[in-house]
Amino acid sequence: MINPSIAIAMCALIVCAACSDSGKTPGTPVSAPKPATKVATQVTTTAQQAQTQPEYVYSAAGKRDPFASIIVKEGPGPKTGLLAPLERYRVDEFKFAGVIWGGYGYNAMLEGPDGKGYFVRVGTIIGPNKGVVKKITQHTMVIEEKFKTVTGDIDGREIVVELRKKQEGIQ
Repeated sequence: MINPSIAIAMCALIVCAACSDSGKTPGTPVSAPKPATKVATQVTTTAQQAQTQPEYVYSAAGKRDPFASIIVKEGPGPKTGLLAPLERYRVDEFKFAGVIWGGYGYNAMLEGPDGKGYFVRVGTIIGPNKGVVKKITQHTMVIEEKFKTVTGDIDGREIVVELRKKQEGIQ
């Protein structure tokens, strides 16, 4: 039979032998691992690739400003600086093409001198004199323009535009 104190001493020796550095003499310094040099090599190759490829530079020449309005307004206005399409032409230059009515009331269809169609409803501003559409019926449209007279008084006039019956075939 083995003495228990000898068995404990042998186990302690085995544990100590397993924990110690194998093949190293005491006093030999531990060196840094080699994979760090491999990472440094990868970094230098990436830096070399970046130097050979030209850096991307954005040029806004010939491109639309993404923050600008897509609604084009042309021509200087009296106060705003730019005019909407309906405000560029005089009221008598528009052709009253038709009327659409439904659950939302009456809407008038106008054809501008530029050949484009416009839908207007009560309250729409039209013409360079800031005329306002006041009333739309099945056959007429009433526009009210306000302006200053020579004396400085504000005066208004109503322009009644009738639907052309010959164009629709109505007699």
